[in-house]
Amino acid sequence: MMKKICFITQCSLPIPTVRGGAVETLVEYILNENEKSGEFQFTVISIGDEKVEKLSEKYKYTDFIYINPKKKSLNKILLFVYKVLKRINIYIPFSLEFKEALKIIGNLKEQDLYIFEAGPTTQLPALSKIIPKEKLLVHIHWDGMANRKKDKCFSYLLPVSDYIGNQWKDKSGCSSDKIIPLYNCAKIERFNRDSTLAKKEELRKKLEIPNGNKVIIFTGRIVQEKGIRELLKAFEQLKTKKVTLLIIGSANFGAKTNTFYEKEIANLIEKSCRSIIFTGYVHQTELYKYYNIADIAVMPSMFQDPAPLVCIETQATGTPLIATNVGGIREYSCKEGVILIEKDENLVNNLAKEMDSLLDNEQLIKEMGEKNKQYIKQFDTEQYFNQFCKVLKRIDNESK
Repeated sequence: MMKKICFITQCSLPIPTVRGGAVETLVEYILNENEKSGEFQFTVISIGDEKVEKLSEKYKYTDFIYINPKKKSLNKILLFVYKVLKRINIYIPFSLEFKEALKIIGNLKEQDLYIFEAGPTTQLPALSKIIPKEKLLVHIHWDGMANRKKDKCFSYLLPVSDYIGNQWKDKSGCSSDKIIPLYNCAKIERFNRDSTLAKKEELRKKLEIPNGNKVIIFTGRIVQEKGIRELLKAFEQLKTKKVTLLIIGSANFGAKTNTFYEKEIANLIEKSCRSIIFTGYVHQTELYKYYNIADIAVMPSMFQDPAPLVCIETQATGTPLIATNVGGIREYSCKEGVILIEKDENLVNNLAKEMDSLLDNEQLIKEMGEKNKQYIKQFDTEQYFNQFCKVLKRIDNESK
């Protein structure tokens, strides 16, 4: 009999993904792959609008329950109350949309499993009141602020990396038997694409990259955790002269923002005498074009990055990557195609040294890129769905 599974999202972004969202995109990948096999009957609780509800009609094996967005002013009040009560271990819904989702979940019938996707784990006690522990799984994409009370609310934890699973276990005392990693994925074919020589030259001219310059690329949000400040300092130290740093991203996933940190980064760029280009946000479907003109990529995360999708996407483009050895990054990195450096007091110097060394070795750049392309195939959407099926089969077997 087809297993019935309900995905519980934060109810902040819609599925299908018309407004982005990394977690929402991962859920959509599972839904799309399931349409090919008909393995499960899914229910998805999500924010809705006219566009997304029309897109949902193509799904045969997924039922969507949409919640109308509430007034932002009311949600701000509720969020304030939520933050105050959280300090004394009293947990309430953090938004009116999630409050409505709880009512919907309470009325759902005949679901075999519920998967809570990435949201604030402070909501677990509320979910545990309406979902039996043995039916609730938590797919966690961050460290989760674990404790024993939350740990008693669900049957299995599905972290995006062993690092996150270990973080939860260390803080909550959770048994290793109830932790099963479910690694992230990317739409590999979206990034593993080549531009013609003419298109590459056209983009270089558009960006005003000087002739003969090699290109270092960074993609991601322009926030302190991503290490752009440290990257800029390392770039200033490079011995390689004919090189351009290409920074792609914004502070809030494409929204028009101008944060304090962005201003600081803009000032560093303005003061530099080197070739630095800040593009702002570029849509995922266009990113491969920018990677196609890059020689190497850099991801200097300054926090314990759980499982960055950029790590997968960069390797899919066949670009050598230099990254900090933090969080779950090692678990997603090809040993022959990714250089990991320690996040310590020598970070800036070591980053500059590794960039210089790699830029000076075109043959190594090519070899590392090819290794990355081959390695990263295990993180495509089909393999992600297969992994998802294996996890649920294991849970099913252990529950008998």
